[in-house]
Amino acid sequence: MSKQPFLFLLILAACRPPAAPTTREAYEAPAGKRAVAMAFDKSQIQFLSPGDAVEVLIMVDTPRADATTDTHSDVLAARAVVLRVKPDWSEGTGLASLALSPEEAQYAALAVEREDRLFLSKLDGEKERLKRKDLYAQPPGLEKNHRGLSVLIYPDQQEFLVPGDRVDVLSTRQGYKAGGKSELTAMTLLQDVLVLRAGPPEGNEEWAAVQLMVDAEQAKLLTRAVAGEDHLTLAARASGDRAKRAVAPSKMSRKLGTDAERSSPKT
Repeated sequence: MSKQPFLFLLILAACRPPAAPTTREAYEAPAGKRAVAMAFDKSQIQFLSPGDAVEVLIMVDTPRADATTDTHSDVLAARAVVLRVKPDWSEGTGLASLALSPEEAQYAALAVEREDRLFLSKLDGEKERLKRKDLYAQPPGLEKNHRGLSVLIYPDQQEFLVPGDRVDVLSTRQGYKAGGKSELTAMTLLQDVLVLRAGPPEGNEEWAAVQLMVDAEQAKLLTRAVAGEDHLTLAARASGDRAKRAVAPSKMSRKLGTDAERSSPKT
């Protein structure tokens, strides 16, 4: 074989675009962070891979005095880390798991429930060093004095979960903002809950099922949220991260609203 065709093949290989991210590249959120799965326009994750740092932007519509609306972007998370991507999640959309603070995770849950449009802007610097996630762990058993409670969630919340994950359960429900108008509120309902089983939708079903290990009091809180038709988000924790702390409920008006809304008393 002559050297010229071989050289041509080397040049051709070097010019090819990088391979699409693989769903087998799965990593844990760093300690203190939460892994939140969200669907984005496919273009937003096409060139991202685990370890990339991104800024999460949200499109905000602000009413004007003349009854028109001003549309602009605002920062939902200044620096999030990509943990896992699935570019072909559904038609026109991809799925990404991002490492967020507990507060940012609540705002992300609100943005999804409100159907806000989100954008990911890649930040400069080297990729974050992350711990690989074990996708084939042995399913855990049920501990004494606990229950295995199954809940229905959106498929995107189940896609990246495996038995043995520990999660915070976030709940979004109708609340109120300054002036008494209704507004979605996100809260951290449960912290550090073990995933016993996780299964995708079957047939034409719309919902995925996840079985969580909870104690008697946690079961009451969770069943009350399910009965109230709250939207549940499962935010995965780092393995070994068992720390719990109070997380104040989140409302978009406190982050993106008027000065009066941002300074209103927390309820």
